[in-house]
Amino acid sequence: QKLTHGCRYGELTVISAGTGQGKSTLTRQMATHFLDQKERVGYIALEESNRRTALGLMSVATGKALHLGEHTKETLQEAYDYTLKDWNLFLYDHFGSADPDIIYSRIEYMALALETKIIFLDHLSILISGLDGDERRMLDTTMTKLRALVERTGIKLFLVSHLRRTQTDKNHEEGARVTLGQLRGSAAISQLADEVWGLERNQMETEDMTVLRLLKNRYSGEGGVVSTMKLRTQFSIPAQTSELKKPNPPSKQAKKKAKFKDKTYAGKPNARL
Repeated sequence: QKLTHGCRYGELTVISAGTGQGKSTLTRQMATHFLDQKERVGYIALEESNRRTALGLMSVATGKALHLGEHTKETLQEAYDYTLKDWNLFLYDHFGSADPDIIYSRIEYMALALETKIIFLDHLSILISGLDGDERRMLDTTMTKLRALVERTGIKLFLVSHLRRTQTDKNHEEGARVTLGQLRGSAAISQLADEVWGLERNQMETEDMTVLRLLKNRYSGEGGVVSTMKLRTQFSIPAQTSELKKPNPPSKQAKKKAKFKDKTYAGKPNARL
């Protein structure tokens, strides 16, 4: 939070990276952090089913790879009781359809009817994939509508976006640096976003460290490397889920600090990042 100065309502944050760099992993970790803080969270993952989304979030929260292989009903039930049962999580079953107008209306419904103030949308490219026409113009229109939606509803929207290939021999899968000019399709993505984050990771290295870079920060103008981290793509699988322990309930003081005040989220930093 040192460079971003917290998380504010009414802002649009774009998370960008190359293929397989950890965009979805990062958004799941962030979502589980907000959910553990008792925030109401909407999560729309257009490349996967709600079941896969739920299992992915449960895996991050419990440290068990529930999204891989088969698991007993008892194991899944215990993980569910530890996570989804107490979470204020809202998913949209898109049935493989990504009509932008429907997605806009569902986000607005989450914001106004369900009082969900933090929403994740993964990802921008698939949102326009079913449309006919010039990609750049479609991206301009889509970003303008999403920006207007954020302003109208006052939500915090995290939007995942892909990058185009680099013009050098080193590509993003090899840890190439991410820049605003590499955002795929349209300059409107960076122009209309309040923040743009870039993930950089060399998938060929055994250490598997990820650099989180703040490429744009409208709030304060600060930027640069936010953190070097190891995303939780590996899970330590306990013998039984009964080894998991519920976190201690937050104190009154912690609850007070975890509220959004003056559009700024002042809760605890995400320990998983």
